[in-house]
Amino acid sequence: MVISIFAPSDEHFWDDQINANNELFRQADLLDEAAYRIIDQDQGPDAWTRFSEAKARADAQRTAAYQDWMRIKRAMKK
Repeated sequence: MVISIFAPSDEHFWDDQINANNELFRQADLLDEAAYRIIDQDQGPDAWTRFSEAKARADAQRTAAYQDWMRIKRAMKK
């Protein structure tokens, strides 16, 4: 979760919150790409295990980003 020391009334508060959230989604995308590179480039016996672990990290990051986005949307309605 991204927490700012600024109040929602600050001029760039929402822009900063959304930019930080975009970064969370970008990190999830990078983790996802790394997971798929494992199965694209590695034919080893543990490739699927390593892919599954990497994909789980990407999914967890995406879930955290989505939860943060929902927090932002709720806060913007107040």
